[in-house]
Amino acid sequence: MRLGTFNVENLFLEPAAMAASKWSVGQPALDAARELNTIFEYEVYGSKDKQRMLELLDKHGLLAARPDNPYLELQRIRGQLFKKPRTGPAEIVANGRAAWVGWIDLKKQPIDDHAIVNTARVIAEVNADVLVLVEVDNRVALEEFHKSYVVPELAKLGHEPYGYNMVIDGNDRRGIDVGILSRKPLARMRTHITDMIDGARVFSRDCPEYYVSIGTDAGELVVLPNHFASKGSDTTGRRRAVQAQRVREIYDGLRADGHDLVVVAGDFNDYPASGALDALLKDTDLTDAMATDKYHGAFPGTYQHATAHEKIDYLLLSPALTARVTAVDVNRHGYYAPTKWESFEDINRETKDRFQASDHHCVWADIAL
Repeated sequence: MRLGTFNVENLFLEPAAMAASKWSVGQPALDAARELNTIFEYEVYGSKDKQRMLELLDKHGLLAARPDNPYLELQRIRGQLFKKPRTGPAEIVANGRAAWVGWIDLKKQPIDDHAIVNTARVIAEVNADVLVLVEVDNRVALEEFHKSYVVPELAKLGHEPYGYNMVIDGNDRRGIDVGILSRKPLARMRTHITDMIDGARVFSRDCPEYYVSIGTDAGELVVLPNHFASKGSDTTGRRRAVQAQRVREIYDGLRADGHDLVVVAGDFNDYPASGALDALLKDTDLTDAMATDKYHGAFPGTYQHATAHEKIDYLLLSPALTARVTAVDVNRHGYYAPTKWESFEDINRETKDRFQASDHHCVWADIAL
């Protein structure tokens, strides 16, 4: 079985209005969404407000019983904003924000971008059976990315698609979450988004527990994806240290419950010598796959130019997994560093800023189970 971790560092869904072929096509929808959502929040709707809402809703086809606007969607959750009789014009019946709950959503679609293709190419080349993904929008985005980009790249190499994927919405308001792609069934899962310390949530995103069924003989694999606080928001590393300590506690609990096959993986946003990750790297029996004698790569890092200080992505294995490691490597083909390694053929000095898959590299390990 091959295990891997990859910070894909890409958003896979974007507002359809922003992807329109011309500015003049998509911009009116964006403007209407902004104006309508602003008016919707008024405490009291005056006659001019109601008239303007009707104008915009009608212009964009949102008064229809079954609107088919390609860019906008009117969400009506509670109460009634307008009524439209069989004959005669529509009428705004809500007199203010308290009368109803709703808003204008921007419809989303997959990004058609070559950087996304190269991200999928890395995933296809690594061909992990269980892959932790970092910086994923949500499960819908992951499903679209898998279907539209990953599956075609896997097919080119004769590999099978992933039958299971999951993302649990975490604590990052921007929707920067951790997820998993797996060819093995996800038997159950558990979230830690509400873990607290000193009145604050521990995890910037989440530390979900995914229980992967890998066969009756091997038992169950427990995968703990993580994305610790960045150095921009946590300059001292104190929050990363707290997060590492909490992951250690979760890991120790799993081991105490009899789970021998455990993986802790993801982007920890710090290098080993910093000390912020000691709770995981020094105070547990977990082993970094890249620290085993099965890793023969020339570079210690996993980010950008792969220096020792750029070692921030980890695939940590419990002893039972470490003992079965047969190979470890890092796929760096999605990042441009011509004096160090070979990139994809379409990534060069001129295209690197647009076509690079990610600033991170994909770490993987083969386990004999």
